[in-house]
Amino acid sequence: MKYTLLPLLLLATCLAPGSSYAQQAPLSASAGLGPGDSFTLFITFEDPMPNVVGAGCAFGLRGSAKPGQEDFVKSLRCTGSPVKDDDKHYHMKVAIPQDVAEGDYDLVWISVAVDAETSHQYQAPQLPSLAPVKITNPKKLEFSPIKKLDVKP
Repeated sequence: MKYTLLPLLLLATCLAPGSSYAQQAPLSASAGLGPGDSFTLFITFEDPMPNVVGAGCAFGLRGSAKPGQEDFVKSLRCTGSPVKDDDKHYHMKVAIPQDVAEGDYDLVWISVAVDAETSHQYQAPQLPSLAPVKITNPKKLEFSPIKKLDVKP
């Protein structure tokens, strides 16, 4: 009898760590991003867009900057040209500046150009929902108040 319970005990031991892992919240695609990092924004069009020659995007800080970061950068921008994967799929790199304010960044707009003169800017509600990009930055900076000003002839 004691040997028939051994396989069941081994099975329970193997399944227990997996079940606790399955209960953990999934990591965000932006977990651990900070100054100097980058991420990729993937864009999927509903219909083919074979003639995209340029694109841009902007993410904005949700809410106010934390104390000590009020003068930091509060937006993220796409850098470089869009990369065409196929007629419906493109991707672009988004660089995170060194002096970026910590917090959640929401996609504000995407601009797409089909030639040198014609472009379209997508804004909410034209944009599908996208989870905010979480940026961490422990750096703080405080400017000393100006004590005195003087003018002399």
